[in-house]
Amino acid sequence: MKPWQSRLQWPLLLCVFLFGVTGMTMKGGTNIFLFLMTLFSLPLLKGARGDRWTWALFIVLSGSLLVTALQLTAGMPYVEHKALDAPSRFFLAALCLFALQRLPSRRLATSCWGVWLGALGVMVWGYVSTHVSLYFWGDGSRAWNQFSNPIPFGVLSVMLGFLSISLPIAAWRGISIKLQWLVGAVGLLAGLVAGYYSGSRAPFLVLLPLVIIVMLGATRWRIRRMLSFLALILVASIVLVMSTQNKLHARIDEGMNDLRVFKHDQNTSMGLRLEMWRVAREIIVDRPWTGVGKQGYYDEVNARIKQGKAPVIINAAPHPHDELLNFGVEMGVPGLILGLLIFAVPAALFFPLLRADDALLRFAATGGSIVVVGQFVAGLMDTYFWIVSQTAFYGTFVVVFAAIILARRQELAGR
Repeated sequence: MKPWQSRLQWPLLLCVFLFGVTGMTMKGGTNIFLFLMTLFSLPLLKGARGDRWTWALFIVLSGSLLVTALQLTAGMPYVEHKALDAPSRFFLAALCLFALQRLPSRRLATSCWGVWLGALGVMVWGYVSTHVSLYFWGDGSRAWNQFSNPIPFGVLSVMLGFLSISLPIAAWRGISIKLQWLVGAVGLLAGLVAGYYSGSRAPFLVLLPLVIIVMLGATRWRIRRMLSFLALILVASIVLVMSTQNKLHARIDEGMNDLRVFKHDQNTSMGLRLEMWRVAREIIVDRPWTGVGKQGYYDEVNARIKQGKAPVIINAAPHPHDELLNFGVEMGVPGLILGLLIFAVPAALFFPLLRADDALLRFAATGGSIVVVGQFVAGLMDTYFWIVSQTAFYGTFVVVFAAIILARRQELAGR
């Protein structure tokens, strides 16, 4: 890079750091720092080159914006200009990849420590929003952060916690490894506490797969030892949760009861989901190639309710509460494929490097896998990419961890 371009790396790194701090703690934080990140990236795009991974990620992350723009141009009934908002964040993040991979990998990895402060921040929000009436969501029994409802708040808080515990894998120089893990454990605990405060079941669905990812990245254990450890954790967790009265125990009981009474009463949390999934599948079958347009689920469902093709109890839902089904509803079968690729392409980059010899590669692969797997598992029970902040969260962190890998590979090849 030219000297003037090199000077831009510092504000760019600061944006990455502050994105991690504010993404789930400050309303508008993801927008502000993704826009600034894009702004500082633009001068670095001159002369930037990308390999097959760079272009694959760029194409996949830009796909939903392109499809939405085509739907808008074609005049699909339910598509409005605001539908461009969320997918545009994927595109902006993908654009930043070309610039971020030109930065020194260790500095970029260090900037990820913003997620540790972000994890502490969501823990504070968890407490404040359940103990100070001014910040209550509903009756104050479930935590949020004033801009994300309790479900995404809990899920993304847990992901911030696991990203925090993965940070020491990058290895600070001259600091005890035990201290590194202690600091990371504090971040993990903060994220878990925030997830618990949320009163949502979804954050704890992602726990087991994220524990597996961290173990793969942080240890050299064989599969048998790993499975034994996981079984111990699982049994201990079940005993701890189900033997005492707590929010998670109550929510699990509620979910089990929802399934038991489904045939007689669909108007429950799980009952509504099952009905929304059924109607979503019917929409995809009826509109397999085009779907009903970006953010068209609500209008399509209410049209079907008037026709007697859908139950009235799901008339208020803005999405089908499943990420892949939502892609299919909005874009048909091509949307389903695009939705799968948004998870599969980053996973193909991250997963093989979970046990890499190089610490920075291993750190980035662990962090990227946490984001991809956590979001995919959570997306089985809800829809996240219709909201700007949640789309920006996934796209930006995928790009940041991918950029560390691409930059590190260039550094290792140049030795």
